[in-house]
Amino acid sequence: MKIGFVGFGAQARENLIPACNTIYGVEIAAICDSDPAKCREAAKLFNFDESRVFTHHGEMMDKCRPDAVIVSCYPTEHYKIACDAIERGIPVLLEKPVASSYEDVIRLAEMAKRRGVVTASGMNFRFAEITERIQNIYDDSIQMISLRQMANKPVSALWDYDDLFKSFLHAQTIHGLDLLIHLCGPVKRLSVADNSTDNSIIFSVLLEFANNCHGTLITSNTSPHFTFDLDVLADNRLHIKSTSLNSLSVADLGKTYLQGETKRWCDTWAASPLSSGYARAGYTGEILDFITAIQSGERDSQTAFSTLIETYRCMDAIEKSCKQPATVNI
Repeated sequence: MKIGFVGFGAQARENLIPACNTIYGVEIAAICDSDPAKCREAAKLFNFDESRVFTHHGEMMDKCRPDAVIVSCYPTEHYKIACDAIERGIPVLLEKPVASSYEDVIRLAEMAKRRGVVTASGMNFRFAEITERIQNIYDDSIQMISLRQMANKPVSALWDYDDLFKSFLHAQTIHGLDLLIHLCGPVKRLSVADNSTDNSIIFSVLLEFANNCHGTLITSNTSPHFTFDLDVLADNRLHIKSTSLNSLSVADLGKTYLQGETKRWCDTWAASPLSSGYARAGYTGEILDFITAIQSGERDSQTAFSTLIETYRCMDAIEKSCKQPATVNI
């Protein structure tokens, strides 16, 4: 499987390319970046000659004809590059945000469906080791889920966006919100409590899912460090807790522990200090699923553009709610 990379920035170098290198049969066939200096870095790192390094993605697609492309460049270019890949029939994985609007995501999904092209997106938390373990623990359904997602950025508008709030939604909130939708399904209703001021983003979202599960997303850009902690109540008996995608605890109602005790005990799991961070964070899983979907010729990937439509719909609803708050007196 020959992969062409568009964008040779930190995300590609530190996460995506190393994750590809852990997958048998994957070859980095070409690198494209609009910055000539990064092209020279790529050529030196991979010992590529000029026939495998490009400054324009279209030229790379036409001359190298990769089996797939992975795009991790300036997000303003994501939509255009995806369109160009789909028109050429080349499977494409886009880092987030895949597009700047809900409408553009729909257009990309419809275009890919018409052309029968496999697509994928950088929703790596769906494939994080913790996520997969949580899904294997409960038998029936989640009743309640709460996610605390904190960060210290962004503190100013990103990319070509004209405001901080949308930048925060598309850079940070998208991961947490998408994971909740991935675990619980479509959202029936949502409401937002917003305490954001100037460059400080602080808000909580209450989500009611179509399956009658409910959840909360508590998020901010004012934390000193990144936090991603989950609480899950499932099967009317399980309390599952996850801390920073690294450890997991499960308390089971009625389970007997030492000396017949049933309270204050739980089962715990922690990632091995020797395990690959690429697998633990889900990068390997998302790329492997993308490649498997291409090779099968029978399905789209689990992170296809179409799977992000609900996430973008909810982000739009959050943005609208915060910019046009409605106060209810009680």
